[in-house]
Amino acid sequence: MDKVDHPGRRRLLQAAVGLGCLPLARLAGATPRSALGTPFPTWRRAMAANTWRAIPAANTLQQIDPARNPQLNPYLVGNPNDNRGPWGGALGQAGVILPWCGACYDNGSGTLWLPLGGGHGDYAGNEAYGICLADEIPQWRMPRPPSGSMPLGQITLADGQEATGNYADGRPRAIHSYNKHVYLPGRGPFCAVQGATFQSGQAGTQRSLLLNTSNGEWEVRTTHPAAAVEYGGACYDATRDAVWWIGAGTAWLTRYDVASNQWDVFTGGTQANYWNYHALTHAPQHDILVMLSAALPQGFAIWDATTAQLTHPGATNSWPAHLGQPGGQAGCQWVPGLNAVALWHNRNVATTSAVTLLRAPADPRSQPWTWDTLPVAAGNTVTPTIGQANGTFGRFGYAPGLDGFYLLNDVDEPVYFFALSDGDLIFANGFEAA
Repeated sequence: MDKVDHPGRRRLLQAAVGLGCLPLARLAGATPRSALGTPFPTWRRAMAANTWRAIPAANTLQQIDPARNPQLNPYLVGNPNDNRGPWGGALGQAGVILPWCGACYDNGSGTLWLPLGGGHGDYAGNEAYGICLADEIPQWRMPRPPSGSMPLGQITLADGQEATGNYADGRPRAIHSYNKHVYLPGRGPFCAVQGATFQSGQAGTQRSLLLNTSNGEWEVRTTHPAAAVEYGGACYDATRDAVWWIGAGTAWLTRYDVASNQWDVFTGGTQANYWNYHALTHAPQHDILVMLSAALPQGFAIWDATTAQLTHPGATNSWPAHLGQPGGQAGCQWVPGLNAVALWHNRNVATTSAVTLLRAPADPRSQPWTWDTLPVAAGNTVTPTIGQANGTFGRFGYAPGLDGFYLLNDVDEPVYFFALSDGDLIFANGFEAA
């Protein structure tokens, strides 16, 4: 059941097992933690506005690679140097990021999730990973090891059963996640459409899945009713407690109602036909959906969340050169306080500190928007690594409780963070300094 904290209070619950920072329901309005009487963690309080830092976590993803754990990887018995395991595919654990894989974020607890990644021939592992960025010392955790590991029973993963969506143990097969994952407050990470699966990537399912963050197991919620290419975009709508999805190719806008567990297809709206990676975000103060895709004129378009009509208001200027091109690979995050969409997919080492904004006009459905870039403080000393060639997707996003942006580029790297405000203006009790 969804439990909403009383306004002005938040709790960080410590779990006996699994994540140390349990999911909490998101408060309305995306208010920073400091305004709710909950202090930033020490690492965030040390940050000045408009600066980057590497979050000082206890570990990296690579350090909990299940293939390196002799209690999980059966291949280590015969080969102590094995770094793949039965689920390794072509890339090993790096496959949860490198091949078109994203993430989602729990605003309530400050937890970044990599729910289900890999896919095609790149990686067969179906384990989830999470890190609570709001902790004093964040730590990556894996609630459940991958199918084929010793605790779950050794099975053949490349078994030709892609069309079922499952491995022989009944657990979902690995996928390229693109922008499919969103976080449902109080419930967990939600995969809008499973899509094509390991190993061939030539078959899969239209199932919608929900992750239990305590034990790492997935529940099949329903099946998406509309045929469309899977590399579309999903986003959560807090106003309606719903998930929006637009598939690539010829597709109608669709909406999943969490309470009724049903998808609605808006055949009375615009039928889109854009063949590229999509990203989607809901702007509640305008009740619109901003859609990013390299196939769109000027890189974006606007869906009316009431009529499901698509408009192309255009922009007053060109997108910044450091972005290369906007699209689903850059993610898509609405930031209420900036009245803008934030995105990042920078492939030039000289410009990785730049966060791109797409600012909304007074009438966002018909008036042109404006491309912009957030300033970086002169004293900034940290610059993130370049984005992966296949895309950043949801591994860049907005963390309202920490008042800034997170970014994850590889399994052996830290989570980077860009601060929108000075952390040292917050006393330890969580109240703003005078």
